Amino acid sequence: MDDKDQKLLMLLRENARASIKELASGINLSRTALIERLRRLERGGEITGYTLKPSQNEKTLRLFLMIKTHQPSCELIAPRLKEIPEITACHSLGGAIDMMVEISTDTIESANEIRETLSAYPEVSEVTTSTLLKTHIKRPQ
Repeated sequence: MDDKDQKLLMLLRENARASIKELASGINLSRTALIERLRRLERGGEITGYTLKPSQNEKTLRLFLMIKTHQPSCELIAPRLKEIPEITACHSLGGAIDMMVEISTDTIESANEIRETLSAYPEVSEVTTSTLLKTHIKRPQ
């Protein structure tokens, strides 16, 4: 790794969204030469990936609502859940729980409002809430 590689990595650390043109200008290379250098750094393992770091204002409270229904009615409930932006996922389950709904929100009050809304659906017999404390494994899909 030479001085230009080191400077390129420094520029990327400072501004990962910098354009190819800006990066090339910053280390006095043509765009083509810069792209080749990026590819070489990727192949060599110096650049192992590009990661989005969540912003500080990302919703930090995540909960799971486990829903039991009076009868198999997940297909009736799921379309209504699409209207609630805080719901990030909805799954039909086999077993004692019929549905699992994931919520991402800023406040416990907002989560409780969603819980109360779902509890009021006539098909719902019971809603149990669990708060996500920590994610131990998260793999890209």
